[in-house]
Amino acid sequence: MHAEPFVIIPWQNDFISGLMERVLADTDNNPGDALIIFPHSRPRKYLSDSLRFNEALPKPFLMPQIFQVSDVFQMLRSELEATPPHVIEVLDRIALLMECIQGINKKDTFTSGPLQSLPLNDPQRFFPWGMRLNSLLEDFFNQNKTPEDYYHMEGQVVPFAAILLGQLGRIHDAYTEKLETRGWTTPGYDAFRVLQLLKESSNPVMSLMHKKIYVAGFYGLTGVEKELFRILRTEYGATIVLHSDAALTTGGNTHWACREHKKWITEWSVNTELSEEPQLREQDLQLYEGFDLHSQLDAMEQKLLQQDTIGDTAVVLPDTGLMMPVLHHLPRKDVNISMGYPLWRSNLFQLLEVVLHLQEKKRADGYYWKDIIALIRHPYIKMLSIGEERPFGVTLHNMEKELRRGKSYTTPFTIPFTRDENAAASEEEMQELLHRVLSCSITAWEEISTPAQLADTLADLCTVLLEHGGNLWERFPIDAESMYRIMRKVIPSLRECTLAHEEFSQGVLFTILREIIRGERVPFEADPLTGLQVLGMLESRLLHFKNVYVLDATENKLPGLPGNDPLLPDTLRSMVGLPDARHRESVAAYNFYRLIHGAENVHVLYQTGSERSGIFEEKHIRSRFVEELLWKEECKQGKLLKAGNAPLHGISYPVTTIKKDDHCIERTPAIHDRIEEFLAKPVSPSALNTYLHCPMQFYLERIGNLRPVDEVNEAEDFAAIGDLFHKVLEKFFTGYLHKETDFSKLDPEPLQLLFVQMLHDSSLKEEVPYDSFIMLETAGKERLKRFLKNQPIAKIDSLEKRLIQTIGVDNKERSIAGIADRIDIRENTRVILDYKTGSIHKPDTGLWQDEFLMAQIRTWNGGIEDPLEQLADKIVNLQLPSYLYMMHDPRLTSTCDAGWVELKKDGKEHLFFEKIEEELHDNIIKEQIPLILQFMLRHIEKSPVVRPRKGRHCQWCTCTAGCSV
Repeated sequence: MHAEPFVIIPWQNDFISGLMERVLADTDNNPGDALIIFPHSRPRKYLSDSLRFNEALPKPFLMPQIFQVSDVFQMLRSELEATPPHVIEVLDRIALLMECIQGINKKDTFTSGPLQSLPLNDPQRFFPWGMRLNSLLEDFFNQNKTPEDYYHMEGQVVPFAAILLGQLGRIHDAYTEKLETRGWTTPGYDAFRVLQLLKESSNPVMSLMHKKIYVAGFYGLTGVEKELFRILRTEYGATIVLHSDAALTTGGNTHWACREHKKWITEWSVNTELSEEPQLREQDLQLYEGFDLHSQLDAMEQKLLQQDTIGDTAVVLPDTGLMMPVLHHLPRKDVNISMGYPLWRSNLFQLLEVVLHLQEKKRADGYYWKDIIALIRHPYIKMLSIGEERPFGVTLHNMEKELRRGKSYTTPFTIPFTRDENAAASEEEMQELLHRVLSCSITAWEEISTPAQLADTLADLCTVLLEHGGNLWERFPIDAESMYRIMRKVIPSLRECTLAHEEFSQGVLFTILREIIRGERVPFEADPLTGLQVLGMLESRLLHFKNVYVLDATENKLPGLPGNDPLLPDTLRSMVGLPDARHRESVAAYNFYRLIHGAENVHVLYQTGSERSGIFEEKHIRSRFVEELLWKEECKQGKLLKAGNAPLHGISYPVTTIKKDDHCIERTPAIHDRIEEFLAKPVSPSALNTYLHCPMQFYLERIGNLRPVDEVNEAEDFAAIGDLFHKVLEKFFTGYLHKETDFSKLDPEPLQLLFVQMLHDSSLKEEVPYDSFIMLETAGKERLKRFLKNQPIAKIDSLEKRLIQTIGVDNKERSIAGIADRIDIRENTRVILDYKTGSIHKPDTGLWQDEFLMAQIRTWNGGIEDPLEQLADKIVNLQLPSYLYMMHDPRLTSTCDAGWVELKKDGKEHLFFEKIEEELHDNIIKEQIPLILQFMLRHIEKSPVVRPRKGRHCQWCTCTAGCSV
């Protein structure tokens, strides 16, 4: 049969229109005589519409047979075989591969074959490799190649992969033999077998006879496609129609992105024919350089709003994850979507991830509290309906509050049920539905051991969501389609596979579920074909648009980064005859430039730089394809272009200086009354410390009664740890009250045992991470040992003694009260000790001789020149000065001192007066400390404005949000 030349439709022209004209010319206006094969299904709709609305075509007429290439293989299989084999799912393929490898291993038992070192009895370890092995064999089938045993791969891949590659030929032979024996097939093997049957059959395929066959718009063929098209061309007279550079027909310089076409023409030694002259047009190319995705989306939206019409416009997305953000930024919502949306990006999969995480983090004492909150906050759970009502808003909110107040690991079933009083549903109905949902989401997943059980559990969860989702599934079609894919594809593949009743660990089952879902896509087949189209890059193949927007055209999306395959890395694929990153780059380049060459107005948007700083942050650079477009424009203008020089636009926004002013609170009568109410009661040294550090924090916490968020503490609870040490020391020293003791000579073991006992009896064991708890136990014993060794000879006078003392402030009597951890009598001195598990801050020794500051403190009465800031710089903690004031009794002849015990380190004492001259002691206690305390109380009472004081303490302050405006 005479071989037709390759027909070239210039890629500046509309391919569908050119193909239609060619078909009508060849068939004498009888398109029903044609059979057309496309790379994918989308062009079929465009060609059908073009024929339907062709006024020059006499009506009625028969439509041509139009197939995508995968359908051709299925059609041929059904005609060439009386009983076509059954296509098996991924899980069945992995089970069959494992069976094949085990069979090869048994044959090699006496020769100690290399497969014996693989964990063939451990499905959990084999499953990920089985997924990759299945994918690799499918690649060989699709490339019409038979793999060999690839030896000496050690050092290039991990040992597991090297062993599999060394036996790949044998595994392939055993695998295909079992497929044939059992009447099974896979998508790749199906195409491979069809070619074998075509070669073996002496009879022509009747469905291909008497048809004018067109192989239309292909590029970067797989091995099976290339062989099929060769047979169709030589035996059935098929015409190959390419959408490519017109220079292919003249022998001129063709665009590099058409190299696969050029290679195809050269390999087959065929002539080429130009179907029509390229359409010459002025093309408007605009490049937009954004700083993130949202800047690109905003620029796209503004340009779309400026268009007179959004007809014949395509928004093309290299990454399917862009679909949802793009839809939110389109000026009109009646758009057509033609792309596959990954099921793993859906809301339904996000809920399943939460469900799986609950089980993966489960401990004997319950589930992780954040995972439970993530579950009850998921939109599907919050939108549960009873009848027409969604009654669970208040219930779930109160449940979350209880979880935040509870332990790190718990169970939602122990939380008391609270019902919204305004809900029409009865409490019994609400409790029953909530218990059912939580059971289907949590407890039902605990004992799963087989894929069939996993399928049943997943089906139960989907059922309750469908039954009580209200109008959710009508309002949100993407969610509804995602649910359909789970119910009709994922669940049956788990329930009906050959491994359905094989027992696996939880980790393997969850991996299986995730891998199956990652292989599923939610399809969108848009109708009508007019208006604004949102497409993936692959879906845009062979289509023609006047206005094109390509988003996120960065190097990691166009052409994209090579996948990380540990079984056969990209660097080794070309060595075994499989397509590699260079081939994928060529395909991506062709799709991009073909789309660009056919448009009149092209807008390419991309991101540069990194969105966040960090050592592992990915840096975005524009695609090499965009670089070529920019380079050509620079050659045309004869200069280098920077952002801001058309057609290269930098997306930027005017940014005013962000200035935060301190939030000051003016004193009002109501505030004055609250402060007077506070001062009427004894004031603690800790309250004075808070005011000294930051008056705003004091006001918000002590006067405004603002409290931090009540939430599970997952870090070290320093307050609880400090309280534990205080209780341990109080209990230990109670036996030594009023006895002069040399504590450094005591055996530390009783103190350590007491600490360990009280630590294990405390709530810390359940509230802090396990590793922190063990570290605390070990470090606490050592620190208490050092503490006891550094204790001097003393007689303990009192423990946890409450101290209170009045002080006159401007003719008013105020009170200061506190609790001293321990008071010793040492010779003729009473020493007040304060245990510190945190840092120690001693006053500046120069404070007590700063006469100017003391004069300011004495005379300040609410004026502008406020010495509070200077005082706060010189004395950080007023606790020991307050204790010294409260302990001072002029009737006694004994002296006073105070000290911090640094439990954080070695337990040594740091006395208040250890670096202060002795003659100053009385003056400090009798004059200067009372003066400072009076000033603090006066400041609290009379300061006209409450202001924040910025410093390091802001890092752990819970009130920082109220400090600036």
